[in-house]
Amino acid sequence: MTYEQFKQRYRYDPSNDILGEGAFGKVFRAVDTESGSTVAIKVAPVNMSNESHSLKHEFETVGKVDPHLHIALYDECYRFSVEWAGLHDFAVLEYYPMGSLDKIIKNQKLTDTEKHDLAVGILEGLRHLHNTGAQGVVHRDLKPRNVLIQKWRGKYVPKITDFGLSKFSDSISNSVISQSFKGGTLNYASPEQIKGEQIRRNTDLWSFGVILHEIMTGEVPYKIDDSSESTLRQVYERMNKQTLPESFKEVKEPYASIIKKCLMVNPNQRYRTAEEILQDIRKAPAPPPPPPPPPVVEEKSHLKDRTEIFEDSPFAGMGSSSGSFESFGSSSSSDLKPLKEESNPQKNDVKEGDGYVRSDPKPKKPSNNTTLLILAGVAVLVIISASVIYFGGNKKEDVTFQKTDSTELNAQKAVVTLDTVALAHQADSLFNIPDYQEYARLSLKDPALKQRALTKLLNKAQEADKFGLEYAEDRDYMSSVCRAILIIDPKEPKALSRLEKIAKY
Repeated sequence: MTYEQFKQRYRYDPSNDILGEGAFGKVFRAVDTESGSTVAIKVAPVNMSNESHSLKHEFETVGKVDPHLHIALYDECYRFSVEWAGLHDFAVLEYYPMGSLDKIIKNQKLTDTEKHDLAVGILEGLRHLHNTGAQGVVHRDLKPRNVLIQKWRGKYVPKITDFGLSKFSDSISNSVISQSFKGGTLNYASPEQIKGEQIRRNTDLWSFGVILHEIMTGEVPYKIDDSSESTLRQVYERMNKQTLPESFKEVKEPYASIIKKCLMVNPNQRYRTAEEILQDIRKAPAPPPPPPPPPVVEEKSHLKDRTEIFEDSPFAGMGSSSGSFESFGSSSSSDLKPLKEESNPQKNDVKEGDGYVRSDPKPKKPSNNTTLLILAGVAVLVIISASVIYFGGNKKEDVTFQKTDSTELNAQKAVVTLDTVALAHQADSLFNIPDYQEYARLSLKDPALKQRALTKLLNKAQEADKFGLEYAEDRDYMSSVCRAILIIDPKEPKALSRLEKIAKY
């Protein structure tokens, strides 16, 4: 794929669609015009003198990691020479609307069950990374901003991402990891990283201990405002004494003991593996489920609500595919007409927000003058029609072919594109509900959307495999996914096999 083809396929506005920015690049929300789905694009400049920290190297590193429920992997990575900015890497991954864990911690009041699910999910992702291949992968930059969040079956599902500092490690004594710590966030860095000492697998477990403390209390145990020698010396003394904030007293067991053991300065006294922490969590009783929400009492009314709600177009911010990198999505949403237009003279009914509300206008009685005008118009039409029939009956019809204006052709093409994107947007909404079978039926209307839907459903079935079939809830969920797969591909062998297993319970 060339850079021009990349710009044609992925549309975004660098000014308005930025999702985050770090030491290694920027992340943007974009629209994949081929599938109509929303994706995330990570863009990073290439430093040829330090290729090991390039986005392409990150893609190649995590490419050796098998898919996992708690790992967010890139779909593709491209390297282009951008005329105005030099060599850049562009990586494409799934878009997670809920953002990262740091936003959840700041903006949500988490229940004990949600805290438990987040902790276990991150640990399972780390265990998978550390057990990859013969060497294992050490993340080295684990922090809430590098943990994406997905809402799945009513639960928060953490997904570890951003492997820019990740390395393979063959053993504790013969590590191939760089001996210096560069680019990571100091609040989550282990003492050995800060001091530039040898790094092991349980370096990530120190970072997990910091994250777990933040999940439980809302703050990090050791805040490092700057990297000056005096500041680091003071923080290091607190780490040695395990002087934790007052909020730590509110942390319940077994999490309090787990945090302390993760935050041991000496790596030999720290947890060695993520599995050890998972075992300690399993020994404790599971947190009680949250109470069910109160029943919703519907108000009875004999009046039918005729209010129609129209959401903003999902293509707001999409612009012309031509132009430079900065021009992606530069056109405003007002340049695009909605697929379904309905006139409404009552402009005062328009409200700002995620959508706008239009109420049915009340019919008005025509005045006497209006009636006379209508009758006069009808009479004129009758006279004109009679004249045409009388004077032009024996003449051959003159057919004039007008050249279609190029603007009109472009507009027609735009409508087709919008129809495809709107269909994908509607399908994604069904997928997120989730209503997988309706999602599958809708996806059959477009060949590209059909193939994309099959891939997503197969991945979802693979994720569900990790929960097993012991409980009826899990069997029902798996059955729903498999039946959706069979709507698209009635002979898909893995879906048929899973349904056979479910039938045996």
